[in-house]
Amino acid sequence: MRRSRRGERAMVTVELAIGLLTVAVLATCLAGLSLLGVAQATVSESSAQLARQAARSDEAALREARTRAPEGAVIDVRRGSDGVTATVTMAVAVPGIGPVEVAATSWAAYEPGSGP
Repeated sequence: MRRSRRGERAMVTVELAIGLLTVAVLATCLAGLSLLGVAQATVSESSAQLARQAARSDEAALREARTRAPEGAVIDVRRGSDGVTATVTMAVAVPGIGPVEVAATSWAAYEPGSGP
């Protein structure tokens, strides 16, 4: 028995719809991963800059580094006996998953003449 042409067209339409849906889901996942990668690089750079400026005891530059941190980020700068540790944490809204927390911690030794 032979199928009608109309039935074959409907099957092609369904297959195309499933294929397009798969592509859309994959594109959303890739966009989310890219978003997480950019956010991780941003918090990493911010924590490094904060640790560096705090280790230099440059309060003006430290304030500037705080203002350049990502909006909504939680910043923690701790001075130890041999250096400074800076941690930057933020939540990133990933489509289809929800908020994902990214964080980075950097350490810098005190510059000569600017210890604890």
